[in-house]
Amino acid sequence: MFHHAYLSLPGRHAAALCVVLLFAGNSLSAAENDALTARTPVDFCLQHQVLDPANAQKTVAQLRQLCESSGEAAGEASGPPSVGQSANSSGTDAAAVVVAVASTSEPPHVPKNEELKGFFRPYKDNYVIFGRMQMDDASVPFSGNDLDTKFELGLTFSLFEGRKNFEFLAPLHIGYSQKSWWNITEESAPFTEHNYNPEIYWQFDQPRRPLMGQLPFVDVIGLEHQSNGQAGLLSRSWDRVYAQKQMQLLPQLSVGIKIWDILGRDTTNDNIRNYLGNGQLSIMFEPNDRTNLRWRIMRGSEVKTFSYTFDIYYRRPNVNGAFFIQYHDGYGEALATYNQKSQSLRGGFYFPLDIFD
Repeated sequence: MFHHAYLSLPGRHAAALCVVLLFAGNSLSAAENDALTARTPVDFCLQHQVLDPANAQKTVAQLRQLCESSGEAAGEASGPPSVGQSANSSGTDAAAVVVAVASTSEPPHVPKNEELKGFFRPYKDNYVIFGRMQMDDASVPFSGNDLDTKFELGLTFSLFEGRKNFEFLAPLHIGYSQKSWWNITEESAPFTEHNYNPEIYWQFDQPRRPLMGQLPFVDVIGLEHQSNGQAGLLSRSWDRVYAQKQMQLLPQLSVGIKIWDILGRDTTNDNIRNYLGNGQLSIMFEPNDRTNLRWRIMRGSEVKTFSYTFDIYYRRPNVNGAFFIQYHDGYGEALATYNQKSQSLRGGFYFPLDIFD
């Protein structure tokens, strides 16, 4: 319990404390020796690892985790000291552990992957699915008449998460997501469409932080851009400001609402509001701990039918992800055909993108 207190002390003060502890170790009582003999194998493994010079750059927490996860603790050759050992010897060993930890003047080493994990997180959806699209007017889909591949990737990060002087800006996030369609049946296997979606948003879910608060009817307010990266007549893009709210109605049922206002749009899709409207309703249902169902519904101002996407996630044990099926019917699956009604059915794999674990 001492090492956490001494790691941050200046070297000369830490050394002085260690000298005191060395002398104190020699005067441990018999009762204290009995307590030391009750230490677990993990404790002895930890003592051994701390005294090993090869572990000088590791923290005690990391060494303890190593002992707990390896067989070294269980098979420690030295074992606990026998009853016949003196309190002086055990006390000196305990003090030596403190000396080894306290003499480290460098700050604890934080693995790079842990630093990255504090910033980057999966965002929106991440999947790879295979299937085909069919246009309502019987025209050839941009992804081809045969099997195609669709995938979506998304990451979000905060520039100020964990930064002491800018902690009040921690709810400010930058997100990026992308949908792509890949025609794998053609000879050159071209990518036929990309929808790029960068955004910046503020999360109103941290009421204990200054300047953040918690709005009763809003979880997120953001500004996003979406485009297909094309030029000329093939270009599609729009800019929106949005607000969204997630509500848990039942333990297994939740509803999400996202509303937006269009700030700007390309001249090639200036009537996009007529087909995609000003909002989206999401319904999420989880019948069991392995299955998730999601409906996303929207309707434009000039169309008579709703557009919807239905997703099924099914997780299996020992698989870091889920089997995924997606069905779409309506407008807006891709920006290229925002004003053309289509149906598509695809299946594949949904993955959590925990790449920094």
